[in-house]
Amino acid sequence: MTTTTDVVDRIAMGLGGGLMLLGIVVMGLINDLAGAPHVPVEEEGAIVATPVVSPDLRAYLIALGLLVWFVYGVYKLTSAPPTAEIDSPAAPADD
Repeated sequence: MTTTTDVVDRIAMGLGGGLMLLGIVVMGLINDLAGAPHVPVEEEGAIVATPVVSPDLRAYLIALGLLVWFVYGVYKLTSAPPTAEIDSPAAPADD
């Protein structure tokens, strides 16, 4: 079985993967490089975290990337499979 990627496949892979990488890797590096404290604790034990990029924004980007992949998966399950061209053997020549 040979598989080929068409325009929809490339858009879904690029958009979904790009949103996931942006939410996980890029924004995580921004928080680390900006020197945001990981878990500062006050005297009373209350945790006060002040990241540069909001965790809600990161979660929404990751969820949007997963949603793109989910919609793409539903599209692939419901679309008709590509038809393969089958070469029929040549008819034998009359001798």
